[in-house]
Amino acid sequence: MSDTSRWYAIYTRSRYEKRTHALLNRNGIDAYLPLVKKWRIWSDRKKRVDMPLLPSYLFIHTDQGNPHTYFNILNTPGVVRFITFEGKPVPIPEAQIEALKRLNDEGIDMDCLDETPPPGTPVKVIRGSMKGLTGEVIQVGNKKQLVLRLDALDKCVTLKIPLSMVERRKEEGSK
Repeated sequence: MSDTSRWYAIYTRSRYEKRTHALLNRNGIDAYLPLVKKWRIWSDRKKRVDMPLLPSYLFIHTDQGNPHTYFNILNTPGVVRFITFEGKPVPIPEAQIEALKRLNDEGIDMDCLDETPPPGTPVKVIRGSMKGLTGEVIQVGNKKQLVLRLDALDKCVTLKIPLSMVERRKEEGSK
């Protein structure tokens, strides 16, 4: 990939994430689909299956300045559109994609929230495999969870880790 390549989010048809991911990769486009294991129950059985963490979203690593690649992505079956702001695709920070990949690879129990919680206490993970990751704390029932906010998608991902592994993050400009 060139130096101008960045991560972007695309919106897919409902339940087409895996197929679209496979088609993009087959066409030589670097695509990332975070999957989580969830229990699904049918009338005759119960099975643990891989489900998209962010339903109807895929991440692609591409050079936005190349119109050929841009239109190849849009013409891939299942792709609906790029996530845009003022008509331009919104780049996703590399650090957020890397954090998602790291958490996904380590099998951390994650889930996507339908609504973005109100801003809470900013924290930083100080121990464990996610050391250095930042987020904010919210109250969900009797459980406290760390939230990683993906601003460009207006989505949040909850991580079930002990709060003893985090410390209050110092605000910019304070001592």
